[in-house]
Amino acid sequence: MSRPFFIALAGLVVIAIAISMSVWTRRHDELASSPATSTATQAPPAAEAPTAPSFDIVRINPQGETVIAGRAMPRAEVVILDGGKEIGRVIADNRGEWVFVPDQPLPAGSRELSLRASNPDGSTSQSDSPVVLVVPDRTNGPATSLAVKVRPDGSIDILQGPEAKEGSGTVSIAGAHYDSRDRLSLTGTATPKAQVQVYLDEHPLGRTQADAQGRWHLSPKTALHPGNHTLRADEIGPDGKVKARAEITFTPIGTLPAGGKVTVEQGNCLWRIAREAYGSGYDYLVIYQANKDQIRDPNRIYPGQVFAIPDKR
Repeated sequence: MSRPFFIALAGLVVIAIAISMSVWTRRHDELASSPATSTATQAPPAAEAPTAPSFDIVRINPQGETVIAGRAMPRAEVVILDGGKEIGRVIADNRGEWVFVPDQPLPAGSRELSLRASNPDGSTSQSDSPVVLVVPDRTNGPATSLAVKVRPDGSIDILQGPEAKEGSGTVSIAGAHYDSRDRLSLTGTATPKAQVQVYLDEHPLGRTQADAQGRWHLSPKTALHPGNHTLRADEIGPDGKVKARAEITFTPIGTLPAGGKVTVEQGNCLWRIAREAYGSGYDYLVIYQANKDQIRDPNRIYPGQVFAIPDKR
């Protein structure tokens, strides 16, 4: 895989991770403000809370055609929401499984999908793990989309993206998510069941094992200073030696001076740069418009490029 293409995929991942951080923070605050539920006595089965609807699959092919599937209470009516706006509804079968295929391809851009269910007993429930989608512009041809599920604890599952290379035997770092509570959530791929040793700035961060599909996840608690950090993942072979290695540069959300300039480094993307400069990744178009002579595709920027960071009006 060429270096620019790898960086483009990494940039796409970081866009979604930046969105997911704000999604998780909002969800966490909502949970923190909710009254605690007593567990002193166990409720009988008939009084159990309804099964919340959840996403299992979100797949978008290069032409933008989408398949969304998940689970809910059997025979529940599940409403699929795009940023709070309904895009479709479906009835779960007798096993609680449902599948939804939109009539039209999803438009390019970043969005958050969530679920609401009307259950047969008259109750309603909502998903607690939204999916963040990044659908690239397909003007210049088919392109890879990214789907990231954000769990209530802040960890992430990449439903679609660079992990499509599962089981290839080449270790990768697919996503990095750092929250305000000093939790670093990392995910990637390796040979199924292989041991993966992770390093932060050349210091051991932890070891984990890839699952049967070749996916690995590590969530250590560590305080990161502003600026660039190097993440490295080593796949350890049966003989205890390094079999494969992946390395990326990760930059926690910080502050960039508006009105100045920034040099693109490995792992950067327009969403992250806008988030640092203006406090919102959605303002990436401000930077894009100011640097259109250098940026042919907002999803593809390269190390060494120097972008102006204009004052946002």
